[in-house]
Amino acid sequence: MKVLARLAEYGFFRAGGVLVGTHAFLAYGNMLGVRWGTADRTQDIDLAHAGKSLSIALPHDFHIDTFEAIRSLDLGLLPVGELAGKAGATYLNPREPEFRLDFLTTRHRDGDEPFEHPQLGIALQPLKFMEFSLENVQQAALFAGDRCVVANVPQPARFALHKLIVYGERQGAFAAKSAKDLAQAAALLTFLKEHRSWEVEEAWTDLLSRGKGWRTRVARGHTALAKASPALDLSGWLPLPA
Repeated sequence: MKVLARLAEYGFFRAGGVLVGTHAFLAYGNMLGVRWGTADRTQDIDLAHAGKSLSIALPHDFHIDTFEAIRSLDLGLLPVGELAGKAGATYLNPREPEFRLDFLTTRHRDGDEPFEHPQLGIALQPLKFMEFSLENVQQAALFAGDRCVVANVPQPARFALHKLIVYGERQGAFAAKSAKDLAQAAALLTFLKEHRSWEVEEAWTDLLSRGKGWRTRVARGHTALAKASPALDLSGWLPLPA
């Protein structure tokens, strides 16, 4: 929470930054009025920005120093260096390797090379399929003690379906993360099916229209989730194309 509060103070979320990952999932509990119970927690913080894809341009004189915001926390977080000697998009504390701070963006033709955003003062790591979560961004509040941070988060339906895509993309070495992805998708979709099913159906139609690669990966996640949470009846609600 301390990291998110400092980034908010420096204007990261006003500049289009989006909270993704488990912290976004926890924020949905406040947004939707749901207690997730024993949902897995993580110390990792994942943040994203549309980068080159941002449709609303920032003012030419707008600039925030995200690196300085991180440095000012005095948490010992250091950027992981790239081969070219430039700072990467991941921050670690060598003495606390369980904590990780990642800055992500959408993937373009220039591949996986980190994009240095000139107005954010930070490098962003391109990630395949990230753009799906960065459309129709919303706001949610996070609370810790007497602190409150309002952050941008993906639309809940897109977040849940993106988890299925990510599941289909990951391999066996990421089994623990894959299981967490499925658990979060199941929790969100169970709630949304009852209360906001149309949002999921619209996002599902959009996802399937994006091409074979998208459909192949989400089919893997769809199959795994159907086995893990048969009560959701995904085939009847969100059918895969024949």
